[in-house]
Amino acid sequence: MNRLLCIPVIAAALATAGCGQQSAQQTGPREIDLEVTDRGFVPAEAVIQKGQAVTLVVTRKTDQTCATEIVLPQLNQRHTLPLNQPVRIAIPAGAQDTLNYVCAMTMLGGTIVAT
Repeated sequence: MNRLLCIPVIAAALATAGCGQQSAQQTGPREIDLEVTDRGFVPAEAVIQKGQAVTLVVTRKTDQTCATEIVLPQLNQRHTLPLNQPVRIAIPAGAQDTLNYVCAMTMLGGTIVAT
């Protein structure tokens, strides 16, 4: 095989294997998947790096709880959670060391902890 033809194949293989230069840097905020189930918000706690921006992706999977909304009191945010539809919520970097979220009735909730 011609050596010039091998270079793109090797470069593609290295990039796929995570050896490319861009693999050292993560782009965009970290995503945290939350589900609302019969047990409440799952997981109930997420740990992130201090100063890291986060996007919560919240999907309500049940009609059997009061968690039809998610409230982030420290950020003064409230988001409706339609059944089986992911809702994306941007949390800015450095918002709080501990960020609590609850349902509208404050019966179910969870925490994001920055360490």
